[in-house]
Amino acid sequence: AGIINYAKKLKGVQIGLINISDSSWGYSIGLINFVVKGYHKIAFSANESFNLNLSLKSGNSKLYSILLASMNNKQNEKAYSYGYGFGKEFSFNKWFTLNPELTAQHVYLGSFDFGNIMGKLHLQLNLRLGKYFTLFAGPSFTAFYSDQGELVEGYKHTFPSGGSNTFKLWDDRTTGWIGWNAGIA
Repeated sequence: AGIINYAKKLKGVQIGLINISDSSWGYSIGLINFVVKGYHKIAFSANESFNLNLSLKSGNSKLYSILLASMNNKQNEKAYSYGYGFGKEFSFNKWFTLNPELTAQHVYLGSFDFGNIMGKLHLQLNLRLGKYFTLFAGPSFTAFYSDQGELVEGYKHTFPSGGSNTFKLWDDRTTGWIGWNAGIA
């Protein structure tokens, strides 16, 4: 479909900018995927790069989309970010699930004149605390590309903050590291 794709009962694949369905046994691929009787989560988390992350996750457990915003509000280390991603939930039992998630974010470090792109692969172990709350934590792999050569006062210049070992991936502008993610949904 074009902009909005609606299906009452989705059993195949739904592709569009905005996908809406009442129930889903298939896959919705788009910017916003909303299944009325599906997967809906709001998550607050922290990781080695940002001390506050807000994620909106929707779709179904086979494939859900993630809209996210992040910030680091430490003095002289400010950073802001927005991004998008996909995830899948593997259920072990009623209380434990495992969610691999892949996200891409644009990172603002005081100027829009530079490209700062962060890609993350999370592996989150979830513990359900009743019907509405889940605690999660797990490792992540991050690749960060930046062509911002100059420091903007008050903003972060390097990722991640101290304590993590980084390594070059493709060139001097792209670094990678193993990190962590923890929060509540």
